[in-house]
Formats: sequence, C-alpha cells, structure tokens
Amino acid sequence: MQKIGVVEGFFGPEWPQADRKSYAQFLSQYGGDFYIYAPKRDFHLRKGWREEWDENYISHLKELIATFHSCNVQFGLGFTPFGLGNELTAEDKEHLKEKLHIMQKLGIDLLGLFFDDMPVTDNLAQTQIAALKIIQEHFEKKIIFCPSFYTPDPILDKVFGQRPEHYLEDIAEGVSLDVAIAWTGPKVISPAIDQEHLREVEKLLKRRPFIWENIFANDGPRNCKFLKLKEFSGREKNIFQQTEAFAFNLMNQPQLSKILYLASCNVLKMNQESGAAFLEALNELCSPDFKDFILSHKDTFLNKGLDQIDSVDKEKWLAELQGINDPGALEISDWLSGKYLVGPECLTD
Repeated sequence: MQKIGVVEGFFGPEWPQADRKSYAQFLSQYGGDFYIYAPKRDFHLRKGWREEWDENYISHLKELIATFHSCNVQFGLGFTPFGLGNELTAEDKEHLKEKLHIMQKLGIDLLGLFFDDMPVTDNLAQTQIAALKIIQEHFEKKIIFCPSFYTPDPILDKVFGQRPEHYLEDIAEGVSLDVAIAWTGPKVISPAIDQEHLREVEKLLKRRPFIWENIFANDGPRNCKFLKLKEFSGREKNIFQQTEAFAFNLMNQPQLSKILYLASCNVLKMNQESGAAFLEALNELCSPDFKDFILSHKDTFLNKGLDQIDSVDKEKWLAELQGINDPGALEISDWLSGKYLVGPECLTD
C-alpha cells in the first residue's frame, strides 16, 4: 500500500522543535504514515556527518523519535555522507558504521540515504552504491535512496556538474529492489506530474518512485519571498497508486504547511478536486478570521511576493494579524517582517 508523509528536507531555517513535534499528532490524526527529519542546515546529517554526535544531539533525536512513536507515526532520518569522493576510504567506512550503530540503537524506522545537491565526482554511482551496501549490512529497516540526479531537470547538471552517462541506469541496477528511490518529477519543483511520466520513471528505476514532492517548497533565495499557499494542482488523477510513497517537502513555515499537506492528502487519497480540498483544509485547520485573511491575500503572497508588497499594505496586514490567534498568523507576520529569508545555499532556486 502506498504511504504518505512529510520530509523536512529543505534549505533555510529549520522548523522549531515544538512545531516539528506537533506533526506527530497532526500526521496521526490525518492519515500520515511517516516523518523524515532531514533539514539541510543540520550539520550532523550532512557536511559534518563524520563528526561525533554528542549527547545533546542524540537527546534531541531521542525526543523526536519518542514523540512520533507515541502517535504511531514512523520516524526517519535523512543522512547525507557528503564528500565521499571517488571511492569509500577505510576511514569513511568506519564513520558510516559508527553512525549506523547509533541510528539503529535509537530505533529509527526509516533511513534516507540522500545524495542530493552535491557536486559530481568520478565513479559517482559506484561510490554511492558501495555506501548503500555498507548501510544495508548495518541497518535492518527501510531505506530510501535519493540519487544525485533525482529528476531530468537540466538545472542539476548546470549547478552540480554534468550527470555521468548512464548514471540512473547504474543506480537502478545496483540498488536492490527493496530500497526505495526518491524522485521529484520532471523538474526539481515540478509544475505537473502525470501518469505517463511515472510509467517512464518506473521503467527507468525498475520500481515505482518514492515521490519527493517539492511543489510547495520555498527555501531558496528567490522562492523564500513567496508563500506557496495554493491548491495541490498539476497532478494527474490516480497518480498516487503509481508510486511507492509521497513525501511532502513543505514550506519553511510549518504551521501554514499543515493546510497544504491536508489538502494534498485529500486530493491524492480521495481524488478530491484541488480547490475544494484547499477550502476544506482551511475550514478544518483555521479560524474563520484566518481563513478569510488567507483567501483575501494568498494570490499576492504567491504571485507578487514580499518585494512587491508596499509598506502601507504590510503595516495594515501586520495589524490585522495581531488580532488572529492561529499559529500560522505569526508565521505570516514573521514572513512579512523578513524573518524567513534564505541565503544562496539552495543552488537550484
């Protein structure tokens, strides 16, 4: 059966711990299966993966795992062994084994081996497959493999280097069929995903893809100026059944993202019309005043963005938001005040 959940896999500010933990009860209530913790700014999981995980960091993970498990939601870690080079050194193998021992002991349910958004090296596929084989020897549960080229979008080649010839074919051949392979669609942020595309991807990857859904992502230096408070559109009916899972990589604003997640689930799982699903999610999760505020201004937030909102409107809207108690109202206030700006670390924006 296809699964649905959230991956916190974006650049920019991480979600606050309290908001992150609130997703445990939220996902449990609204039919979510999993949550994968993988913020790009977490040094321990990406560029600093070789460094020791101290007790404070391990306690931070234990707290998250316990919270999600208490709500019967699977918890995963997105782990990126950045900078492996052209081959796995003996030292790298030991670092991998050490971290895997910790993750296994912590009791995570899913391990995301994410090789996204890193420079191309020689023997890219071979080194990544070798890392996967070590992980499979030391981690007993589900693994999701994100290749360095997770879409045909040429922006990846432009930013990170030309993809090696037959890279995805080599990955599909070398990654065992019990491992999921992540895919974002025709683009990094795909305006549309249809059944024909998914059939082609299934043939290429030799399995149904694990969709890393970026439609609402706003984590780049350009996209952070917009709030993607919009309908879940451009996805052909019944595509959910052609995937292994849908993992929503949402906005930098966790409470507002709950609206988008719920609306999207109703489209995917119940074939609800996208506009009706968005309105239903607003009714379910927002006070009447906040719902009206979003409906009045969402087109401006989505299409004009922060730089084109004049100071008079900003002050007026900030005053309105002060009288609204919904947690998402504070996120819009912070966004209007420039507190969600993201630097150039997201190179695909």
